[in-house]
Amino acid sequence: MTDPLDALRAPVTPIGPDPAFAARLRARVERALGLPEGVAVTETTLTLAEREPPLKQGDISYASLWVPDVARAAAFYGAVLGLEYVPDHGNRGRQAPGLAPPQGLWEHPALTTLFCSYVVDDIAAAVARVRAAGGQAEEPVPRAYGLSADCVDTDGVRFALHQPPASAPATAGPPASTAAGHDGDLVYVTLEVPDAARTLEFYGSVLGWRCHPGRTPGGWQVEGTTPMIGVSGGHSASAAVPVWQVTDVAAAVAQVRANGGTSSEPHREPYGLMAACADGHGIRFSLGQFP
Repeated sequence: MTDPLDALRAPVTPIGPDPAFAARLRARVERALGLPEGVAVTETTLTLAEREPPLKQGDISYASLWVPDVARAAAFYGAVLGLEYVPDHGNRGRQAPGLAPPQGLWEHPALTTLFCSYVVDDIAAAVARVRAAGGQAEEPVPRAYGLSADCVDTDGVRFALHQPPASAPATAGPPASTAAGHDGDLVYVTLEVPDAARTLEFYGSVLGWRCHPGRTPGGWQVEGTTPMIGVSGGHSASAAVPVWQVTDVAAAVAQVRANGGTSSEPHREPYGLMAACADGHGIRFSLGQFP
């Protein structure tokens, strides 16, 4: 399988945020991230660009949106999120520099999904755990950004394991001046699955995820990951639904509609303004404007 993580070959610079800024940011994130699908937020977590500790097991180190037409998707998400995508893997891939976590687009003729790469401490052990839990895992391969293994979970969802090199910097994201958040930053992922208990058992075994119930039946909050992750059960098919941050949700919604997508009207939640959207391929996502 073509590796979707080559974007991580770009060098990154460790960042030590200003303590006063970090305190303000912590308060903002506490207000902002009580996100959809009935997931209760009880702790503060920050994006990869905004926190000092190293990436830890269970975090998302890279996310790639798989789409049928990468050029069309790049035009759409570029307009909605204000991003400039650059070519990657010839015509099949695009990367959006400066986002947290690093993100891209990948053209796939049959699959539409948000492909996530999860950090692990020991990739050989994690591959063994995938197989023991009923999933599939290829052998780890060395990359410039560490070791990577492509996997499939018990619902047939593809994902990757990523063991960063021992010399990896503490953070991987934009400079501190933009660390308060960037249009297009991935702030939340909801994993919609048929059986939440089965999914949580699998990823709990593989990644060590711990969780607690959300606010509605079938909703669960994974604890302590970056970005934040929720699991919603009872769905007919599996899907990963991202929430992207925007500065002006009304303007972003207008761009969704102008470029062939659909969107609800922005509505106010205790944590900010939200809109549920879909692109022209029918891929669902949400936009959030936070205080």
